[in-house]
Amino acid sequence: MNNNNQFHMDFLLIKPIQTLLRKPFFPLVFQIISLLFLMFFIWNGWGIGLAQSKQQTMTLRKTNLTTLFVWGLWWPGMIATALLAGRLWCTVCPMEFISRWGWAAGRLLGYNRVAITPWLRAGWLVVFAYLTLQFLVAGLSIHRVPHFTALMLIVLLALALLSGLLFREERAFCKTLCPAKALLSVYGRFTPIQIDVRDQAVCDACSTKDCRDPRKRERFDARACPSLARPDARKKGDECVLCLQCAKTCPHNNIGWGAAIHESASRRHLILRPYEAVFVMFAAGFVAHEVIGEMKPMDEYFHIAPQALNALIPSIGFGWFEALWFLFLVPALLWLAAAGLAYLLGHRGSWRDLLLAAATGAAPIIAVAHLAKALAKISSWGGFLPGALNDPAGIITLQRLENKILAAPIPLVDLSLLGWLMTAALLAIAWRNRLWLSQAVGDQLPAARAGFAVFTVFYSTILLSWPWF
Repeated sequence: MNNNNQFHMDFLLIKPIQTLLRKPFFPLVFQIISLLFLMFFIWNGWGIGLAQSKQQTMTLRKTNLTTLFVWGLWWPGMIATALLAGRLWCTVCPMEFISRWGWAAGRLLGYNRVAITPWLRAGWLVVFAYLTLQFLVAGLSIHRVPHFTALMLIVLLALALLSGLLFREERAFCKTLCPAKALLSVYGRFTPIQIDVRDQAVCDACSTKDCRDPRKRERFDARACPSLARPDARKKGDECVLCLQCAKTCPHNNIGWGAAIHESASRRHLILRPYEAVFVMFAAGFVAHEVIGEMKPMDEYFHIAPQALNALIPSIGFGWFEALWFLFLVPALLWLAAAGLAYLLGHRGSWRDLLLAAATGAAPIIAVAHLAKALAKISSWGGFLPGALNDPAGIITLQRLENKILAAPIPLVDLSLLGWLMTAALLAIAWRNRLWLSQAVGDQLPAARAGFAVFTVFYSTILLSWPWF
């Protein structure tokens, strides 16, 4: 048989990776390492930033290793990784590790646990968690104060543990509470790096179906897919978190991971699920806020509306109005423009069909614009890393910067160059998106094209403006 007919390149055929995969400690040891790092960041951020002024925390967020890593390197890096390799972060995620051990403890204790309800399984709490996080960033500036960032990490670990103890289904946190789930699920659709079967005929002939046998789901290692996905029938957004247990348990060594061919099942484009589409709608405003924020003059114009709202009700902090603006009002304006264009292009279906299709058309464009901001943040914050490693608390470095003893690091990559490169990347993905849409949305093509067109023009205009500001 052709052992690799679904991949241009299969990483699991590379001997060192294959050897690592077969070890019982994979991916457990990497999750433990990431958990230890997370605990260090909690300790390092605890109590820091509460005595500093708002202006000082603007610099402290880059000098303290906790905020620098979480908001300046980890979160942007997760966005970049999702677009390049899908949900690879999930392979080493400490939250999944904690949730799984909570689930194991609950199973060992033997008490009755609750089922994940259809509403929770539909992903709506995930969207709420994402919105809550963005509101806290804007309203309380948790991304600037190391102590608040440490609290956020503690809450995530606690929720991961409690979800494992509460729900009878494994990986409950990943399925119902993770604020990054929707982002990873949507952005991970557009990478060719996927898990898939090497030869579909082998799976069709398999009598045991070990990769999805429920009796083997409770093993510690080489178990059936704990996410209840079907490795032998991959679909976009099927909850695969790249634990690679299916590759371990397959008796025929028929599961690969790598650059899948365009015709493979894992790369077949499907319309977004409702919760994914809603995430894309909110993300459109957040990403607009982020990429416009790189240009000070344009950023000032962008914030005229929330400043006016704040002037009307000064008792409420500006950050809450800012969150209302970029998470609700800006997306509403952008999606109304997409809906109007969809109508002109001939869409006559329901609002639900329109929004699902328009979000599907816009998703890869928004993802690339989000990547542009992620790379800009890594470039801007990355130069602070050596100083943060020498002074993890960041207070001494902050004082040296304030007293002009130390000069602030320059960006690693010039914003003008990044603007040109990311505009080219956005237009390239837009060209590919034209070919994906008809496969994904069927009769809703006018709405998908409208979402695609509105956001391509919107974000490419902003990115093209980066070199001039």
